[in-house]
Amino acid sequence: MLLARQLDGEFAVVNTRRKAFGVAGGCVLAIGGNELDQRQKQRRLRQAVEQGFGIGQAARLSESELDELLGSPRVSPDPSDPYEAVRSKFIEAIKILDVATAERELARGATLFNVRDFVKRIVVPIHVRVVSARDGADLGFVQQRATLWLLRNTLSSLIRLYSNSESADLLLLATPSGGCDEFGLQVAALLAAMRGWRVVFLGEEVPVREIANAAGLTGARVLAINFDTAYARAAEDLATLSRLVPTFTRVWIYGAEAPKHRSSIDEFGWVLIQDIDGLDERLKR
Repeated sequence: MLLARQLDGEFAVVNTRRKAFGVAGGCVLAIGGNELDQRQKQRRLRQAVEQGFGIGQAARLSESELDELLGSPRVSPDPSDPYEAVRSKFIEAIKILDVATAERELARGATLFNVRDFVKRIVVPIHVRVVSARDGADLGFVQQRATLWLLRNTLSSLIRLYSNSESADLLLLATPSGGCDEFGLQVAALLAAMRGWRVVFLGEEVPVREIANAAGLTGARVLAINFDTAYARAAEDLATLSRLVPTFTRVWIYGAEAPKHRSSIDEFGWVLIQDIDGLDERLKR
């Protein structure tokens, strides 16, 4: 299981099945264990690089992590994409429902990269490949469910690392009734928390009248609606929301289905967000 905790004011992501390790200021802090002989260390690092890991990333691993890396099945990722090693090993593990190995790969990615890159270049692409694409017999229903469970747990663990001021601007996140994908909301919640926002997470399948009411109750500066799933009442719900949402609340619409409603979004004076990078850019304060 992934466990998020505070570490001297920074953050740490710990895999509770192994020795504790943490990320602070971009460096991995190994806890316990003896120093490797320099020559042996260099040989191990060379082996790690040959398996497709960047030297900088491999050098940050603890002794136990390096042992696990070298004992893992070899992959041949694109050397220009250091994130592919983690993604590929996760996919290979999830194909055979080896959830423990898949979880370890997510933990490894969380130690190697900063949180924003980890989310954008590992978590989201894995979701697209396994859950959204639905593109092969080797990645069927059960693989999709297992992947979604692991990714949601990881995002929830990371979100808990951030506790922002009560005076910070508030972002309200929801998916209307008919929409059924909470993953995009969790990604937005984490990115927002990292940017200093307070977040109220309503989740999926929320009636638009309740969303508008929540915006008024919380005094939300921004309401972000995730449209990742097509449903018949989407246009009607947007029109209803435009009549009910408080005037002090700005509305952002994002997700795979959002561009299909561009005309309504423009008519209501809302903001259409094209992708995760656009969302992250909007969240800058």
